[in-house]
Amino acid sequence: MADGIEVILEGIDDMARRLRDVPIALRKKVLLRALRKGAQIISRDAKAGAPVLKRPAPFRKPGTVKKAISVRTSKVARKSGDVGVFVGVKPLRGARQKKLGKAGAKNPNDPYYWRFLEFDTRRGPGKKFLTHAASNKASAALDAAIAEVAPAIEKMDRR
Repeated sequence: MADGIEVILEGIDDMARRLRDVPIALRKKVLLRALRKGAQIISRDAKAGAPVLKRPAPFRKPGTVKKAISVRTSKVARKSGDVGVFVGVKPLRGARQKKLGKAGAKNPNDPYYWRFLEFDTRRGPGKKFLTHAASNKASAALDAAIAEVAPAIEKMDRR
């Protein structure tokens, strides 16, 4: 399965204490914006490292996986009352599916095969473009998230 990425935050006790005094709805809005800002850094690196089809293949368009990499809000975190985002390959569903055609192997707009590129079921190690992006840019993403939260906290303190 996927390699786990663990980030340990140190020195943000004061920030957490100050955030507890902020109303929950506003706190979630600020944290979500900060998390998205950090995740966008990882997303850009994943897009840069995503493999693109070099030779023509039936039912594949070059750049399908790269275009489908996005930052999305975590439904699991939201259901548990938390805030969270993740970087992943957006599947062909809903309105996109109605616009681009039925999902599956014969639709060149469906990036379903990203798993094979990331984990490579046949030959062993895959390209791991998402995993490498997360591990390479974790500290930059964390810095960006903290840089987004700090001014928001200062602004709330002034109120």
